[in-house]
Amino acid sequence: MDAQLRAIDETKVKINKRKGVIAFIKVFPNFSIIIENMLPPADGPERLETRAMVDAAYNKIIRSMFDSLKTIAKSAPMTGQGFGADPEDKEALNYHILLIENMFHFYNELDERGDAALGQWRGKAMLEMSEHQELYVNAIIRRPMGKLLDFLDSAENLIGRGVTPASIPSSHPSHSRSVYKKILGAYDAKEVRRGVDTLRKRIEKHFGEADDAMISAELIKKITAECERKYNDVCDRANRVAGEMYEGSVQVDFMKQDISQAFRR
Repeated sequence: MDAQLRAIDETKVKINKRKGVIAFIKVFPNFSIIIENMLPPADGPERLETRAMVDAAYNKIIRSMFDSLKTIAKSAPMTGQGFGADPEDKEALNYHILLIENMFHFYNELDERGDAALGQWRGKAMLEMSEHQELYVNAIIRRPMGKLLDFLDSAENLIGRGVTPASIPSSHPSHSRSVYKKILGAYDAKEVRRGVDTLRKRIEKHFGEADDAMISAELIKKITAECERKYNDVCDRANRVAGEMYEGSVQVDFMKQDISQAFRR
């Protein structure tokens, strides 16, 4: 046990190699299968004691793995819910990418065999992956949709503070009808397609070099689908603001059909 924990703790990854599935994450699913196959029969008298000892070992090893993985991935100071103020920061993206890849691998490759300890950690891996996938997607869609997202965030913040939506355009020059119309003018169906094409290339670059081609393809598909969902959410928000703040006098120049077509090109 001490040797396993020491090997995990001593794992070092150079910054320019900080991607892909880390060795101990890759090894553990096979390691646990070997251990499970060595356990006494389920109806044997020594099974319960051995099961408890093995589960305690699993808890120590996996906790160490997860902690070490975050240490390896982290290279920029954490502030608030993420890193710095810039969601496009390369180090922040690398952090999320590494966590997504490794937790996805752990979740998909681990055979929990009905064991509660392994099942619990597999569930934690899914939660970690979902959290960092959300942060990653929120970050990368800002490049194609940033100006619109900034406007929507600001408008919704005002509404959330109790400001009457219809009064915002006249009382806040930065949210006038002409400003929103100008912003929306930069997001027609053609621009949405261009943005999605660029987004897809970035996702493929970030996740297309995984050691396992099947896992790589599944991750790209999963994250691309999440990006499409986010785009649809932006479309809903843009239309809602247009209706509540401008009473429909401003038109959103792209529709969900345009988004769907763009992601299936």
